[in-house]
Amino acid sequence: MFTQILVPLDGSTRAEQALPLAARIARASGARILLVRAVVVPVTYGVMMEGESLHWRLAHDETEEAQTYLNTLAQSEQLKGLPVESLVKVGVAANVILDAAAERGADLVVLTSHGRTGFTRWMLGSVAQHIAHHSTAPVLVLRRHGESVAEGEDFSHVLVPLDGSPLAEAALEPARGLALALSAPGQARIHLVLVVAPYESVPENMPDALIMEGARSYLERVGQRLAAEGEGGQLAVTWSVVANLDIAQGILVVAEAAQGAEGTPPFGRAGVIAMATHGYGGVERWALGSIAERVLHASKHPMLIVRPPEVVARARGAGQPSA
Repeated sequence: MFTQILVPLDGSTRAEQALPLAARIARASGARILLVRAVVVPVTYGVMMEGESLHWRLAHDETEEAQTYLNTLAQSEQLKGLPVESLVKVGVAANVILDAAAERGADLVVLTSHGRTGFTRWMLGSVAQHIAHHSTAPVLVLRRHGESVAEGEDFSHVLVPLDGSPLAEAALEPARGLALALSAPGQARIHLVLVVAPYESVPENMPDALIMEGARSYLERVGQRLAAEGEGGQLAVTWSVVANLDIAQGILVVAEAAQGAEGTPPFGRAGVIAMATHGYGGVERWALGSIAERVLHASKHPMLIVRPPEVVARARGAGQPSA
């Protein structure tokens, strides 16, 4: 499952809503929790030496305050009995979090999509999206449109959209670990879905029925392989193929388990949606900024975002930030 879970915090109760779910995963996985807070000190003006001195004092005071805050949370009831570390660094929030994840070997980041209000807020399109886009570790984003994340809510049903590519399948292993952790000690459930967009990129002489059958056969193979890797029957895997011209909308329909919807998972509404940030190459790729981002914006479900190793390696080769 997971060994090191990083939880970014900014001092807001909203950001702290990631803690109960992170603690739940850590207890089931035997993982450590790393609490991280970035301290941002505004640029000061005036006489050079006085400005530098003021900047240092502000950084020192903010760092002490942040460390006290994290120490208090580490000793809180919701983290009781867990191995918890804390880290405070001065710097840009996204960079501090990504550096900490890489340096400490985090294999899961759990965060909320909104934190502080105002200019420093963590909002989709800012810190949370930057981390999801650049983190080498899977990122579990809690996005509930202003609602609180219920501690006892059932997140053990994980929906994994696939597109037939190995890159999209990179979400399977983290999804399996998450489902097992969130279902403990019960049975984990994963539902695979492939949304087929009729009439798009399909040879004219290939019947729709043949396309759907090929998609079902693919999901069956993947599902059987995933179930076989389950631990002692603790993992149940189901799958379905749906037709929808809008891929993101098709995923959301299945996730919400709309009554009578084709491809609805037998276990009902999904608890978490797990997606790789890239699938097919070219215009049809599933990339943050495309289908995955649309699903993230539109859904209230927590979303596990995974960057496949191939994508990370490609980014490094191109000189792009990978962590």
